[in-house]
Amino acid sequence: MTTKKWELKDIIMMAILGVVFSAIYLAVFDGGVVLSTVLAPTGLSNFAFEIIYGVWFMAATLAAYIIRKPGVALVAEVLASVVELLMGNSGGVTVVLTGLIQGAGAELAFALFRYKKWDLASMSLASVFSAAFIFCYELYYLNYIALAPSLLIAQLAVRFVSAIVFSGVICKLAGDGLAKTGVVKSYAIGAKAKSGKVYDEED
Repeated sequence: MTTKKWELKDIIMMAILGVVFSAIYLAVFDGGVVLSTVLAPTGLSNFAFEIIYGVWFMAATLAAYIIRKPGVALVAEVLASVVELLMGNSGGVTVVLTGLIQGAGAELAFALFRYKKWDLASMSLASVFSAAFIFCYELYYLNYIALAPSLLIAQLAVRFVSAIVFSGVICKLAGDGLAKTGVVKSYAIGAKAKSGKVYDEED
């Protein structure tokens, strides 16, 4: 059974993913602004960021899927938000707060499985929890609470789909792909791949 205690290699992996995804997060934000402009004439600009929102949870789910230890999803997401802030995100310190909220959502989902189930279902639930947690925050921070209930439900539905696609499906495929290459062979996911088992659950 893999130890739950963090090792130096775990911290290094979280740091690497934090840097990689902070750059992705910044790029996606710019893409969201462009998409919002494109959708404005159709009256669907409110959905621009919802379509891509799932990208912002990827550091949490991918790091957790690779390392498979308590606290990884939360710390990886916070690290990504801190680096994103340092790289020039205009949101200020609230970026770190959103990272904390999103990471907490993912962390709770994996904790519900007692950190023993690592498959598309657990990753999708982590993604949905992240989406729900940050949506609740934005109800007041971005005053979404003032929007029509039907619009809120529609936005949340799109955000859930985005979360599952990006932070669930894509991160699952990315993790599995890395495991097959041997790049992450010293981590829990790599050990499962080497054993020839279906590496969806911890022993």
